Amino acid sequence: VLRLTSFPDGHKAEEQAEGTNVAKYFDRGWCYTEQSWAGLTKAGHLSLDLGKMRAGKEYDCRSLVLDCTKAGGRGPPLQPSAFAAELEKKSFTNGKDDKPLVKGLYEPAFKEQFG
Repeated sequence: VLRLTSFPDGHKAEEQAEGTNVAKYFDRGWCYTEQSWAGLTKAGHLSLDLGKMRAGKEYDCRSLVLDCTKAGGRGPPLQPSAFAAELEKKSFTNGKDDKPLVKGLYEPAFKEQFG
């Protein structure tokens, strides 16, 4: 799983085209949902935060995994009720339709993995 939780060094959010969603990664509903789904099935070393890469540094596979999994590449899976509570704090472009949709999709995925 590849995540980009922060803009690269030197990137300015205000320079994006009008209408671009520049909300922080951890405030976005779909980003949170996709990260949570990945947490149900992927090992921590397979969840890389590319936002931790630094300009000017050369990476090989090992150094990429080490740098991009620092400070927790993946959190523990959440119970559906905890996921739903945290989801209420997140923003969606179309929250009216998307929040109930992802709440309804997460619980069966959780039960499939953990019974």
